Amino acid sequence: MVPETRTNLVVSAVTKDNLMVDFSLKAAAIDADQLAARGQAMAALGLPIRLELHTFGARDIDAPDTFERACANVARFRSDHPASTLVVHVPLQSVKLVTSRDFDSDQCLRSIEFADRIGASSIVLHRYWGLVFGEGAPRVADKRAAEAAFNEVVRDLAQAAAGKRLLVENVGHYSLLPRDGKNYLSGPLDHFFPWEIARFRDFARAEGLTNVEPFVDVAHATLSANLFNRKRAAYDATRGDPRFAWISDEDLDASDWLESFDFVDADMPYLHVSDAVRLDRAQVTAPHLDEDDLTRSIVSEGLELGTGSLPFADLPDHFGDRGTIVLEVDPAPGEGHVDNGAQRRSLERLRAIYAARTAGQCGGTAIGLPQSL
Repeated sequence: MVPETRTNLVVSAVTKDNLMVDFSLKAAAIDADQLAARGQAMAALGLPIRLELHTFGARDIDAPDTFERACANVARFRSDHPASTLVVHVPLQSVKLVTSRDFDSDQCLRSIEFADRIGASSIVLHRYWGLVFGEGAPRVADKRAAEAAFNEVVRDLAQAAAGKRLLVENVGHYSLLPRDGKNYLSGPLDHFFPWEIARFRDFARAEGLTNVEPFVDVAHATLSANLFNRKRAAYDATRGDPRFAWISDEDLDASDWLESFDFVDADMPYLHVSDAVRLDRAQVTAPHLDEDDLTRSIVSEGLELGTGSLPFADLPDHFGDRGTIVLEVDPAPGEGHVDNGAQRRSLERLRAIYAARTAGQCGGTAIGLPQSL
């Protein structure tokens, strides 16, 4: 754990009313104890209660009985927290299904139905297409064709979700447990690079999809940036490695270097935040990058803020002062998914960063902020 060494920053007496950014925690809809714990944590912090609801598919919204149990859990939660704001995350993809079908629209439609039942405002879905497992042969030949096909699916889903917002999330390197670098999915839409985000926005505007927005998971963006930077620095050495396969020459011509927060901009209404492991220039340009270092840099996500290497003090300069930031952080060692102190501590750290930014713009008194951030 990074020590809480502190430094003085000029900060005003900041309250939640001064902060334009909204913060959100994550909880499993099927777990009533998780829901209650997150609501209590946000109430204790004096924040409006906002949750993104994790779903599992087979354990909740895929079956009628567990679908109803998840709905009942959320109804009880909302009776305790009537002013809460909820977002539904589409379940993680079934490996068997998405390696035989280009995209699983059915789980998205079930998630929209679930969102309707519980009164959620938005649905989060992943941007992917034509996935294969590990070193399997690609099922799609053309990246731009996959992009167009995915956009067509989004257009249909946007109509199905009328009245609710669809939030389209980057995947990055799709690592699977046990996160050993050998178990992963890959496909042509792995990396939602900044220029691809711009094209997606152009598509949504041209189609009049006012309820569709792209957004970024900063840990996923880190995985993409690490792969992009390494391929650009060691093109020949990465040739034939399937982990780098869907970073095209066109992509490499678009930028000399990518940082994690280069994927983030102030037009995004939403953000997933956790810490991750960023490769520095010395590592990226090394003639022989250690395989363990590369693997760690493309499987590490969901880390508590301050335990990875992302410069979160810079995040407000990219995301701005409006929108919702979700702390998608795994429990620290010794913690469980109900008592997820790492998620709460990460929210407090990021809230302090935003408080310092707000105070720095208007003057004020000094508070302590962890130097590691």
